[in-house]
Amino acid sequence: MDAIALSLLSGFGFGSAAILARIGMQRMSPLSSTLLSVLVSFCPTALLALVFAFSDIRDLPPMALIWFFSLGVLNFLGGRTSSYQAIGRIGASRTAAIQSTAAVFAAVFAITITGERPHFVVLLGTFIVVLGLTTALGNSIREGVSNNRGALIGFGLALVAAASYGGTNVIAKELTEEYGSPLMVSALGLLFGIILLSPLSGASTIREVKALKGNPMFALSAGLSGLAAATGVIALYFALQRSDVTVVSPIVSTNPIFTLILAQVFISRMEDITRWLFLGVVITVAGVITVTIGSTL
Repeated sequence: MDAIALSLLSGFGFGSAAILARIGMQRMSPLSSTLLSVLVSFCPTALLALVFAFSDIRDLPPMALIWFFSLGVLNFLGGRTSSYQAIGRIGASRTAAIQSTAAVFAAVFAITITGERPHFVVLLGTFIVVLGLTTALGNSIREGVSNNRGALIGFGLALVAAASYGGTNVIAKELTEEYGSPLMVSALGLLFGIILLSPLSGASTIREVKALKGNPMFALSAGLSGLAAATGVIALYFALQRSDVTVVSPIVSTNPIFTLILAQVFISRMEDITRWLFLGVVITVAGVITVTIGSTL
């Protein structure tokens, strides 16, 4: 049950991060918002890793850094960068809905690459979760395409992010099993994310943050999205340490529900929430319950 609770906490963290990023991107570019969020994510995560996982960091073999570099590429160049670009184009709610398919990608990768053999009930629950999230936002996605063909780029970016996050879950699972503390895995992944993103948007991030000195709310919101995302990442990696990818991923993929609820509370004028939301929530919750039951079989 610890893995289930951590997975739900991770979903809340990622759902909150999407809303905060959406607010920040009113005055900041997606790439700058991404780098700022990763920088803010790194600071508390690195501190926790140094305090609680220093021995794991000290004993890490040099060759392991190649895998952490790969985690940084997949998670931050493929995942968070694509996700924030998609949020800037189609909004937090639609992006989150498409990214829920990360559970499907994660299941495929875990079964084909690492040899996980989930119970049929877990796979059924994964399907129900994706069905519920599609129900909640399917009409919104269709309207977005019909009203703005350029939104297709945003949907494509969200799908790239979903595939990247699905692969990230598999790599993170292997790294925590091989090298130890999820805090160390989180911190080193974020470090390589900063190294990779800085050449792309370092100068523009500094310029945009300076331009917002008189109105720092937007930069602050982008930074806070990093704290929320750090919560999501750390909780996710601890959940993966305790259970299989095929159990954790569909529960974490409920983060669009948190995004939708928070969008109604904080940015209802910016996000178009459809009437199918409540039906989708019910179906999604049923899927999570199914996955939870399947994880005990």
